Amino acid sequence: MSPFRSLQAILFDAGGTLIHVDGSRLCAAAGWPYAETSFESAEAAAVDKVQHWIRAHPDSTDAERLPLFLDEILAGLGVPRQRRAEAARAVVLEHRRSNLWSRAYSDAAAVLAALAARGYRLGVVSNADGRVRGLLKEAGLSALFELVIDSSEVGVEKPDPRIFLAATERLGLAPASCAYVGDIYEIDVVGARSAGLEALLIGPGVAPEDVPRARALPDLLAFFPGV
Repeated sequence: MSPFRSLQAILFDAGGTLIHVDGSRLCAAAGWPYAETSFESAEAAAVDKVQHWIRAHPDSTDAERLPLFLDEILAGLGVPRQRRAEAARAVVLEHRRSNLWSRAYSDAAAVLAALAARGYRLGVVSNADGRVRGLLKEAGLSALFELVIDSSEVGVEKPDPRIFLAATERLGLAPASCAYVGDIYEIDVVGARSAGLEALLIGPGVAPEDVPRARALPDLLAFFPGV
């Protein structure tokens, strides 16, 4: 039997799982033309680079990973090396003004609503800077969640098991009754499992073992048939 068939709640990562970078805003801040297809390719390559870096630096923080992500995405967009530092500074300023991870994946709301209709309690556990609730609200997703855990509020980041346990405790559920969905194996899968949750990897991220995996959000519906 699938380990996901007897669960009561599904917790989600935010950035890279439910919401992603607003490419038009990033490019505008960098002073670089925006083209959706080119940006998606650059973003995917940057995410892949960061995921490989995380494997070599498992104790790194989101703040430490951001400069690498920005440099890689700007390189993928074709920004010349001599312009990248200036462009990255401008993008960081825009990110500080208004978090760039602000666009919902197009199918996020429909998938979340379907899971809620099947009886699952839903929540978010995010490495964030205190703004994740606002981002989810702007993306039209916040009403679908029973709780949102922001790492800046609890003082620990994934993969520390305490951030996942903070969520299960607020739900009043045993960790084994909950699943976690995220896009980075070392942070999301390892962290959730260390806290006793079931874990599912979403997207193309590399994993050193065979793990339950969904290509995209709609694929979650096959894993979670209902409470």
